[in-house]
Amino acid sequence: MRVLAVALVFALAGCVTAPAPQAVELSPGVAWVVAEDGWADEAEAVFAEATVYVQAIAAQQTGSGWAVVLDLDETVLNNVQYQVSRERISAPYTPESWYAWTQQARATLVPGAAEFLKAVYAAGGHAAFVTNRNDKEQLATENNLAALGVRRGVDFHVLLTRTYPTARGEKDERFALVPAMLAAQGFPDVEVVAFVGDNVGDKPAEPGDWQFFCIDQGAMYGAPCAAVPGPGR
Repeated sequence: MRVLAVALVFALAGCVTAPAPQAVELSPGVAWVVAEDGWADEAEAVFAEATVYVQAIAAQQTGSGWAVVLDLDETVLNNVQYQVSRERISAPYTPESWYAWTQQARATLVPGAAEFLKAVYAAGGHAAFVTNRNDKEQLATENNLAALGVRRGVDFHVLLTRTYPTARGEKDERFALVPAMLAAQGFPDVEVVAFVGDNVGDKPAEPGDWQFFCIDQGAMYGAPCAAVPGPGR
């Protein structure tokens, strides 16, 4: 009888429904990007502006080539699901969790990015990526891009990462390498005419004869370039 009672207790315990996980309230910028409620339209509008600009540059070019330098994360690659996964467990960014995310190659495209890259090459320009992803993440990053249809030698010719943690996050030294790297690949005398990014550091510190185009990422990371990050560009 005692054995039967114990068995009954375990059986009843198995019938108890586990409490449903509580919904996590995402931070405003993350929620905005996840919902794409205006975010996608804003990103596409920025890339459309950049397209008009580079097409005008192409029409004026005589002789020398031109290029556009783009950041990757939150500019070409959308990593909002990484941020969602961290907020669900109330955990901050860590290099280890970020590395694990990049190795999964699950980032999606920021709306308008692929079309812009194609417009650059159709107009006779070149695209280069300068990112603060580290060099151990480069292979997975290129695999992620290729899976999304952004291919080396077709949609871009240069992808510059950094050695973490020794290399500085500031990008100016790597920006300066882009024309030389394109020249080494058979494209001499290339001038960088535009930068596209989501942070203030995605353009050179000193002004120059170039235009910067800002993708609003809702202040998820770093120092966003949008004057008022989030809805309402």
